[in-house]
Amino acid sequence: MFSIVEMVVVLVAAALMTTVAIKEDAAKRRSQVMTAEGQNEAVINSALSDWVTNRYATLTAGGPVAVVANPPTLDDLFTQGNLKQPHAPGPFWGGAYVISMSVGPATCTASAGDCHVTYVMYPSKPLTRGGVPDVVGASQIAQAGGNSFGYSKAQNAGTITGLNGAWTATNPLGNAAAAILATNGPTSDGNSVYIRRDGALTWTGDQNVNHVSLHNVHDLDAEGTISAANVGATGAVAASGAVAAGTSVTAGTTIGMGSVGWPRTACPAVNAMAGASDGSGLMLSCQNLSGVLQWMPIGGQKLWYGYTAIPNGNGTFVPSPVCPAGGTPGIVVSGQSTYTDPTASIHYRVDGTGPWTVYIVDGSPGDSTVIPGSAVATTYCAY
Repeated sequence: MFSIVEMVVVLVAAALMTTVAIKEDAAKRRSQVMTAEGQNEAVINSALSDWVTNRYATLTAGGPVAVVANPPTLDDLFTQGNLKQPHAPGPFWGGAYVISMSVGPATCTASAGDCHVTYVMYPSKPLTRGGVPDVVGASQIAQAGGNSFGYSKAQNAGTITGLNGAWTATNPLGNAAAAILATNGPTSDGNSVYIRRDGALTWTGDQNVNHVSLHNVHDLDAEGTISAANVGATGAVAASGAVAAGTSVTAGTTIGMGSVGWPRTACPAVNAMAGASDGSGLMLSCQNLSGVLQWMPIGGQKLWYGYTAIPNGNGTFVPSPVCPAGGTPGIVVSGQSTYTDPTASIHYRVDGTGPWTVYIVDGSPGDSTVIPGSAVATTYCAY
């Protein structure tokens, strides 16, 4: 049998063990509460990041802003779909969740696309326990929140320090220990490595879409070369430079050439095509003329323009063609019928350099003896 002293010792030990167990259970439960609070604040911080991303172009449109006038509330985040369920306005120890944001740096501009949106979210009161700052509890909340979270320590309480000392920020609550703050940091403000769907940022490097298709493109503007195996268009395909295709270019309406060429001037490659630079609409192709690449009209060195009947030899006026791109007007007269002395010669005398007057004469080119007859005058532009 146990003595009375032994029984007392056993009871005291059991009481001590029960007390320790109660304290350990209370500490465990408090740790769970801190973890839940940190996870809850992380959800709010993530929703705030989504809100900024969706409005990034609007927020940065005016350039730097020291304090954004109307940051979202928790109700805004819920009603606008960033939070999937409503949240309490503040943490369990009282106060409210405060959201503040700015656009910077002060030298940024919307046109340069170098503005960043910085925001912070923090409880308006530090975490306390028994009226004393609970730095350990604040650490547990920050650990549960993730790398975007930090807290203020008893030493240097005016500074918020991120987990593992990754970043620092001014304590918005002043010189108060156990203050908790979340921020988007320098890389998650909507200005990220991803292509933004709102077009707020320009690409900074060449893109490779890995042989996938782009559908429903409205306009495609290019300063350089567009190369394609096939180009099919129901509207206009416009380029200030070259349009190169491996097989064919098919257009539902028309293909317009840039006005960049001039007859008898150098061209880049055989079979290249261009429009005359005077805007006349004359089409040119790059041709190999005795080993020299030159722009020439697609129809050849002589473009035939009109026919004028010469009903008699007394002098018929033949209008000159309007030659685009510096062409030289010319004329060829072909006889149809004549009447003359069998011993004489027949000549078609052409006076002028365009327009012309055509005569059918008996004799040498300078003879003025006109004879009856008819002919056809064909005009052209030479290049």
